[in-house]
Amino acid sequence: MANTLYDLLEVNQSASSEAIAANYKRLHAKSAEQAANGDQDATNQLIALREAFSTLSDPQRRQRYDTRLQEREVVYVEEGRSGSLIKWMLFGAIFVACAIGTAKYRAEQEKARLESERAIAAAKIAEIEAEKELEAKRAAEKAEYQKRRDEAAERAERERDLAYANQVSRNLQQAENQARWDQQREQQQKANAERQQQYEAERQLAREKAYLRKIEAENRYPRY
Repeated sequence: MANTLYDLLEVNQSASSEAIAANYKRLHAKSAEQAANGDQDATNQLIALREAFSTLSDPQRRQRYDTRLQEREVVYVEEGRSGSLIKWMLFGAIFVACAIGTAKYRAEQEKARLESERAIAAAKIAEIEAEKELEAKRAAEKAEYQKRRDEAAERAERERDLAYANQVSRNLQQAENQARWDQQREQQQKANAERQQQYEAERQLAREKAYLRKIEAENRYPRY
């Protein structure tokens, strides 16, 4: 059983960062293969390895951890090797167990966070899709409204054209009627003028005939 995080990564306390990283990769690959086959212990081992590497790869966290180990060794010397060995082995096991528990907790928290993010992303996607549908519906309604307006405008234009054509036709008819009426009136006036001329000519002829008869009468009966 690993007493320390160094033991868990199978390196000594003075190991370099490169050695720690290399051993972590090696052990992680081994445990990952076993975890992929459904080994729960290997899965827990992966979590513990990640926690150990997270601590020892960070200089500040590693320094704090080394300080705790030194304090533990001082207590170990003071209390004696016999009883303290078991005690510190137990302490190490508890520490590793705590690390595993913490790693599991963090993994669960990470899983919950990812699930929450997925749910939020799904909700956003659904919201976007709903917004797209609403926009499409609005666009369709707008297009339909514009189509109705265009059709109404076209009908109104046709009605105006028809009304204008009818008005033009009425104006032409009125103009033709007025022309006929003017022509008839002109003809009537002309006929009246001709009759008046004829009447005046007849009157003049009558006056002349009367004058001639008067002269004939005077010539027939001369005055003395």
